[in-house]
Amino acid sequence: MTVSVDRRPIIGFVAAGIVVLAVAGFADRLLMGVFLCAGMALGWANAWLTRVAAVRISGDLWSGKQWLAATTGLRLFAITASALVVSVLTRPDGFGILFGLVAFQLAASLRVAVPVLRGAR
Repeated sequence: MTVSVDRRPIIGFVAAGIVVLAVAGFADRLLMGVFLCAGMALGWANAWLTRVAAVRISGDLWSGKQWLAATTGLRLFAITASALVVSVLTRPDGFGILFGLVAFQLAASLRVAVPVLRGAR
């Protein structure tokens, strides 16, 4: 199964990761920057797996929206729980993984919302 990948978000988050690592290096918090980039990577992996699941479920006649919502919710819970465990075990720098996950979710939401708001005008 192939899923088309839009490369613009990947390029944007790689650029953001480079900026985050540079700022964290200047602030002498390089490990926090690495965890922040790991959180953004986890968010991207979750978005990609959700896209793969949506393609797989849309091709199956017996699956429905409930199955997609359940698998997406379970995957998001597992990713968030694992990020929380990592952040607690490696605090204070480990909290960067949660910040990265939140930053990815906010950026992804804005990426979807901005064209909708432009179309509403």
